[in-house]
Amino acid sequence: MEQSKKNANQNSVIFALIHGATYLPATWLLKHRIVDQPVSVIIAIVPIITFAIFIFKLIKAFSVMDEVKQRVQLEAVVIGFSLTVMLMMLLFLLSLCDISSPTWFGYGYLVAYCWVFYFVGWFISKQKYGV
Repeated sequence: MEQSKKNANQNSVIFALIHGATYLPATWLLKHRIVDQPVSVIIAIVPIITFAIFIFKLIKAFSVMDEVKQRVQLEAVVIGFSLTVMLMMLLFLLSLCDISSPTWFGYGYLVAYCWVFYFVGWFISKQKYGV
């Protein structure tokens, strides 16, 4: 059982790295418009597929965690989601006032903020449960 937990956790980390390895180059290629539009659509879909595989592996890893680690992960996701929704509401309201900056708060940056908010929630939850 301990080996399957370790494998599940390693698989989710590996696929997270694979997603990062596909997302960052895809973002760069699409931003600089190096390839034609049909190829750029394929490049845009590849990180989505790797992210879906990562989520699948993460859910499998979640199922073999003990109850405390599951609770930590759940709280991290809830905190991250809540902070992301608050940021999106703030950005929407600021855009209605014509006070928004796509340089710092574009769609691509929201992905980074989601991860930052998740890790903030993860840190808070780990401190709460002493894990």
